[in-house]
Amino acid sequence: MSEKITDELKIIMRDEFVYGFIEGVSRVYPSIDQLVQRHDVARATLYRLQDKENWQRQKNQVQSEIQAKIDAERVKNLVEESYKLDDRSLTIAQGFLRKVARRMQNGFEAEQRDPNVDGLATEQLRELSQIALNAQKMGKLALGQAQEISKVSADIINPEAFREVLEELDKLAEEKSSGYEHTVQ
Repeated sequence: MSEKITDELKIIMRDEFVYGFIEGVSRVYPSIDQLVQRHDVARATLYRLQDKENWQRQKNQVQSEIQAKIDAERVKNLVEESYKLDDRSLTIAQGFLRKVARRMQNGFEAEQRDPNVDGLATEQLRELSQIALNAQKMGKLALGQAQEISKVSADIINPEAFREVLEELDKLAEEKSSGYEHTVQ
């Protein structure tokens, strides 16, 4: 014999249908037929009740809200991971630029100490400039700036390490040019 659907039982079944219930380690969303078996109620009565009170619409709305919250949390996590990736990329780019500046500085100093030393070979300069260019691109991307740098404008704000490298390169170029005694006319 079927159980009479009381107001209390109606609330329990509606909540189980709309919100589901925990069974073991997972949440279960029962069908109306499963609720009929679970609570031993009349099938036709429960179908009429759920139809009259729009349980399916309520369930769909709840599922949509849950999914929207899951999506928002997922986006938040992705944004945080993106920030971390950009920070790491910027740190790597700055490290590359510092290493290039050190190598160039050492080469120029060796050339100044001994005029017979050629300093950095053309191939080394080419490799170092390529590394610096790639590091600059990586840094710009991490800062959210354009992928390809076609022109540099005077109002670009550079990260501190990049600015230091540029100053070092300017200083090295000045030192190198002051070491020569002839001028090109």
